[in-house]
Amino acid sequence: MFGDKFYKKLQKLMPWQQTVYALALSERMYPNYCLYAESTGRGDTKLFRQALDTMWQYLTERGMHVDLSAILEKIESSMPEPQKEECYGAWPALDACVALATAYNSVVFRLGDEAYDVCQTSLGSVIGFIEMQHGKELTDEELYAESLIEEEMAFQVELLTAVSQPRDASVILKIKELATQNGVSNLGISLE
Repeated sequence: MFGDKFYKKLQKLMPWQQTVYALALSERMYPNYCLYAESTGRGDTKLFRQALDTMWQYLTERGMHVDLSAILEKIESSMPEPQKEECYGAWPALDACVALATAYNSVVFRLGDEAYDVCQTSLGSVIGFIEMQHGKELTDEELYAESLIEEEMAFQVELLTAVSQPRDASVILKIKELATQNGVSNLGISLE
């Protein structure tokens, strides 16, 4: 949906930028996971929040040592299984977990396509939510007319600009603040 030029820029991001991009989208999807956990009694919002905070800290504090692989295992073990549930919220919650796991993977394995992958995950989450509301698949034209798609694309463009700055703890913390979106997720869900 973004176009080749945007995706090429994502794929050219340096490893730390890939991580920050993926983590920022995870942060933005956090309310989706919380709503799922609150409404079903499943999931672990404390673990998810700690995993987000630990990674932000890891990226901004020099010399911090943490077992990222152990945290990644915990994230993966707490992922919802939407095909086994009746609650639609399991899908966006899974997307949030996948995004967070991808941010961790970007440090542990460094594949180089994490930003692109999480870009697609977040956008797919928004598309799925809109189509669920409409009860059918929508054409690209219909999707482009949706305000949530506009907001998602605008956010990701702004995020790409933000992560393209030179690495500095203050830049990363500003990106974290941007990603919190005042507690409103990519689906327009608020924790308030």
